[in-house]
Amino acid sequence: MREKVFITSKYNNKTVLRVRATMSPSMVKITIVKVFEPKDVIGRDFIKSDGNPIPKCFLEEGQEFLVTDDGEMPEGFCQQAWHSIHTSVSLLRYGGHVPNWTGEDTLYSACPDGLRPVCFKVERVKE
Repeated sequence: MREKVFITSKYNNKTVLRVRATMSPSMVKITIVKVFEPKDVIGRDFIKSDGNPIPKCFLEEGQEFLVTDDGEMPEGFCQQAWHSIHTSVSLLRYGGHVPNWTGEDTLYSACPDGLRPVCFKVERVKE
């Protein structure tokens, strides 16, 4: 049985974050929901100084990654994207959720690449 510790954050007397920290972290699945290219963001290709366009991110829509018990970045995942979604992954791994948002076991997050952002669905894997 997991030992649970509850931490609640409030803003204007409303609960905005409730963490049910557990001693045994959960696995988390990351699904690529949407991959944008510069045309989607700025309406045209973005041409670098060497004359080549910036390509779409290498991640593919529908691709899934699993964050296992070690909590490390999954093999083949983007380092910049991992840095930006790691907080969401950690929150779900240790039992947290954001009340009245996307449910107890799911969060959505995005890579901050301004020319070719990627949107992720981050889900706690139920045991």
